Amino acid sequence: MNMNQTAQQSRNTRGGVSYVYVSYVTSNAGYIAVIDPTTDEIIKRITTGRNPTAMCLNPSGDKLYVADAYVPAVFVYSTETFNLIGEIPISGKNPAAIFVDPSGKKGYVINYGDSSVAIFHAITFKSLGTAYLYRTPLGFAGNENSPFLYLACNVLPPDPDSILVIATATDTDTDTNIDIDTNNSVANFDIGTDQVGINDTPPNPLTVHPNGHTVVRLGNSGYLYFVNPNSNFISKETSLLDNTVSGVYLDNGMLFCTMREERDFLKLFKNLDIDKNGNITYDDFKEIPSYKGQDKIRTSLTQKYIGVTIKPYDSPLGGLQIYDVDRGTSRFVSLASIGDLTFFSDSKAYVAGFNQVTPFDLATARPLTPIAIGTVRFRVKNVICGYSNQSS
Repeated sequence: MNMNQTAQQSRNTRGGVSYVYVSYVTSNAGYIAVIDPTTDEIIKRITTGRNPTAMCLNPSGDKLYVADAYVPAVFVYSTETFNLIGEIPISGKNPAAIFVDPSGKKGYVINYGDSSVAIFHAITFKSLGTAYLYRTPLGFAGNENSPFLYLACNVLPPDPDSILVIATATDTDTDTNIDIDTNNSVANFDIGTDQVGINDTPPNPLTVHPNGHTVVRLGNSGYLYFVNPNSNFISKETSLLDNTVSGVYLDNGMLFCTMREERDFLKLFKNLDIDKNGNITYDDFKEIPSYKGQDKIRTSLTQKYIGVTIKPYDSPLGGLQIYDVDRGTSRFVSLASIGDLTFFSDSKAYVAGFNQVTPFDLATARPLTPIAIGTVRFRVKNVICGYSNQSS
């Protein structure tokens, strides 16, 4: 299964429908709006903390996890009843991403404020401690075919950036005060310095090949890693990935990469891979015309479409680029307000704006009637639908 897939074929939610979840804030409270994608109506509003900064679903889709900027806890909700079923105490400042690993057992919260990762048990709702990394954690990636998790980190120059490879089996139910950097890290790859500052919060620069042993770290200088529990870990820099920012690997071996904001194209590789001897291979490479200001990149349910949000750069408007993988064609729709992006299916996507969410008909690249989340005092944060093997 694709690590970046944002909608599950097996939907263990009420009525067999995978709902769309929108986090938003008012002047003094946080909320989650639950949208039924078959009607595009808000069917429930959940009060949650004070400022929900990140949320995710578990692989089975029956639990929603929400991290909050002002409340030191992860709130867990049932996607069957929308009731609060757990509140996991965690520590850390400015949580910016939350992720449940592909096994569905462990959860991780990335804290930019103090360069830490809070770890919790996703089933028993037990806190497992906080790892202080002395480097800025950016994002997690996982894969069902690998026993490891991968954490991208930035360090202020001249120290090198790195990827921590974490053996998930070491995070037992009884672990406390977990230190990923020394106890649970199988490998720590130093990969040179990038131009991401410690106060920046870029998209996740990690993606994993469907084979489970090839990891891609995108950046001003891109790297490939061969990771195998029965072999040595191999890392190698490649100019093929220079100036990339974020990416998605499809099940068919296609790798789509967004570029730095001043570049107006996407990179597309077919079967970009690295073997245990450090040999890098690929079947095809091309540049896809795009737009300056590339931001989020997501895939549809069966990976028929790639979506890329475009922030305003050369014009006052941003928008959504929809790329048809089978036909090799793309269309662009301008939007007055552009934020997070998720796919419900191969027929519909949702783009967050300032205080509304706009559904898109993917076949025609046509925006549908926007869903008002609230008044001008409401501000949309994130929108998700289904499980992803990558924090964002």
